[in-house]
Amino acid sequence: MPEDNNHRERILDGMRKAVHDKLTPKQRDLPKTTKGKASALLRDEMKRSTETDPKKREAAAKKSLAARLGVKVDSVYRYLSGKRKNPPKAIAEKLDKEVRDRAKPGLKKKVVKEARGKSIRIQSRAKFGYGTPSQPGVTTTPDDRWRNIAATLPASYATPLWDALEHGDDARAQEILQAYIQNEYINEGGTHGNVDVKLADLDYMDFTID
Repeated sequence: MPEDNNHRERILDGMRKAVHDKLTPKQRDLPKTTKGKASALLRDEMKRSTETDPKKREAAAKKSLAARLGVKVDSVYRYLSGKRKNPPKAIAEKLDKEVRDRAKPGLKKKVVKEARGKSIRIQSRAKFGYGTPSQPGVTTTPDDRWRNIAATLPASYATPLWDALEHGDDARAQEILQAYIQNEYINEGGTHGNVDVKLADLDYMDFTID
């Protein structure tokens, strides 16, 4: 699997969304306006700050939030004041994602705890090729193709994947999914021999907790 941070983000983001979706509609209730979302994220940043002076802490939190969203500090001020109600689509999506990921941490930990040891369904669209195991003079096929994957990860793969999510270990999450695709999805537990899988690109990866 390539060292691609975009791939890593899609995998862990997919898991975080699955956890969020497992909450009840009431539990999933989040701020609706740009101002409300920015305010919630600012509170989160202030909780993380080690600055003791209240004014400096708030200023540092706004600067950190701007970096988090990929905007200028002036934009954060406009979001918080309500002067900018409709940010660009990419920023609006970032606001939604950040608020969703940070909300209800206690409830989400409970969801993950209950999901441990169980299987988890995945649905993905990925580009990958495969060939014979790597040996001197033998390479995997360069014929990468987009393929749809719909499968259920058994607990032996799902449990360490939850561990990776808990620790924010993007690289480990990639390794686990790479192992599943190669060992189980393609090789079917060894019944089809052994092939090496090369994941070239990842469009999306959705997870569903039963």
